[in-house]
Amino acid sequence: MNIVGYLHGRDPSACLLRDGKIVAYVEEERLIRQKHATGIFPIRSIELCLKQGGVSPRDVDCFAFGYDAPRFSNGEIANFYESINRTYPPDPATRSWQLTNLRKHSIAALQSRLDFELLRHFGTKERNLLRFYPHHRAHAAAAFHLAPFDEGLVLILDGSGDHQCTTIWHGCGNVLNLLYEINIPHSLGWFYSAATEYLGFEAYDGEYKVMGLAAYGRPNAVLRKAISCMLASGPAAFDYTLECKYIHCGPHSYSGRFTDHLIDLLGFPPRSQYEPLTAVHEDFAYETQLSLEETVLRLLRHFRRITGLKNLCVGGGVAQNVKMNGRIHDEQLFDQIFIFPIPSDSGTSVGAALGVFQDETGRLPSERFSHVYWGPSYSDAEIETELLSCGVPYQRVENIIEITAVLLCSGHIVGWFQGGMEGGPRALGARSILADPRSAKSRDLVNQAIKYREYWRPFCPSLTEESAFRFVKSPCSAPFMIMAFAATDEASDAIPAVVHVDGTMRVQTVDPTSNPQFYQLLKAFEAKAGVGVLLNTSFNIKGEPMVCSPKDALRTFWSTGLDALAIGNFLLTKPITPYR
Repeated sequence: MNIVGYLHGRDPSACLLRDGKIVAYVEEERLIRQKHATGIFPIRSIELCLKQGGVSPRDVDCFAFGYDAPRFSNGEIANFYESINRTYPPDPATRSWQLTNLRKHSIAALQSRLDFELLRHFGTKERNLLRFYPHHRAHAAAAFHLAPFDEGLVLILDGSGDHQCTTIWHGCGNVLNLLYEINIPHSLGWFYSAATEYLGFEAYDGEYKVMGLAAYGRPNAVLRKAISCMLASGPAAFDYTLECKYIHCGPHSYSGRFTDHLIDLLGFPPRSQYEPLTAVHEDFAYETQLSLEETVLRLLRHFRRITGLKNLCVGGGVAQNVKMNGRIHDEQLFDQIFIFPIPSDSGTSVGAALGVFQDETGRLPSERFSHVYWGPSYSDAEIETELLSCGVPYQRVENIIEITAVLLCSGHIVGWFQGGMEGGPRALGARSILADPRSAKSRDLVNQAIKYREYWRPFCPSLTEESAFRFVKSPCSAPFMIMAFAATDEASDAIPAVVHVDGTMRVQTVDPTSNPQFYQLLKAFEAKAGVGVLLNTSFNIKGEPMVCSPKDALRTFWSTGLDALAIGNFLLTKPITPYR
């Protein structure tokens, strides 16, 4: 049974599920080189997934889309919007957003767009079976059905989906039961996005900047009191409520994400993207992050107590907040925590396909989830064809791992392009920029020569599972770089380039089976440097998606201060690099 899940919206993507097994997954932005690819139909992603699976559109049993289109079509969502509009009168932009949702998420609109795109791209004229799966349930299906346990609590947090913003589920076997929901407009995603734009960053893109900046802030009682007026405990005490006066209901002189009332509440003006950051901005980021964490922990403590469930799954866009995930881990409320590594809406292409498969067959995925290297891969022959066509000097080597380890140990910054591309926002050793973590100079060189990032942005360590016990407090398996951990004192001394100012690290643990080649590189580096750790950041420059193809890698290599490129079994070096 071949099911193609897809998302058309921000961060469009596609997934091919064959008999419950994920065969391929890719995000459209990687293929068209446009970050987020907002509003672009993921036809190239669908094509690539079919190609990797060796199937044609005629071999697809159905397509799956992660929104509850029947409810957008039969008036239920329209009635829901009308009900909340009576309580929270919307501004024109919010009303326009509602009407757009009703139009683009209807059965007729989604079916006709799919048929049109497939006809235009593949020439197929038959009507394609399209199935729909509720948005939060799609997030929950991805988070639970791929988890390494059979029963647990499932927490989904995002901006909004269908009518929901926060949902809590009980997952058991092949069943997901909804326990609790918090609906529009009470959204933790919208709360954090409002703070993101208040600090001068772009919503749904710059939230990770707020999270990184928060580490530089200090407790601020005045700002904490103000934020508590914006995000407060709800009527059930364990829940929360978002005061819409500061988000939706009022004039929007500066941003569609917050009203002018928020300026009066906070007592300092919104920052433009060109203004310098000051102490008050750092403190506001700190208090925003703290408020999010405390709100989520209050929910989890309650449902852990009343359900007795010992395992937790987390999904939805807010689950990209690695500091929040780290706080959940540190609280030790649960025996095991699984955070789906593609938690944003792009991951609903996976969740919708899994959900439809389970509905159709009553069966769970055919194998346990172990990696996200589902994207395109390239043979040495394909890579060499690209190298020759570009006319660049290169050498084929027999020991790419050993040579790369030597380069890294001598202070070089290396682009690492190997195997199938990662799905999700994190570089996990397939499309990575790597450096020696033993000196803070490495961090500064990567920032200066390649990434052009802000001073507060941390770099992350990839390390062998064995090294985690040396450098991470309370370590656990963390293969997807989606949780922050407290660093040990030895980490601060031995690998300072990957320890953030607050003493935490966003860790990727690497084992010998999920990515053998990357694990061997870490071990080869350890043999020379004494630490099985590398600074790992995504193979891209600021404002661009992660590289996907050899051509993307070559373009980024030659247009930045990278010293070397290890691509397949080929090595490219520069005689002179800047910043040296």
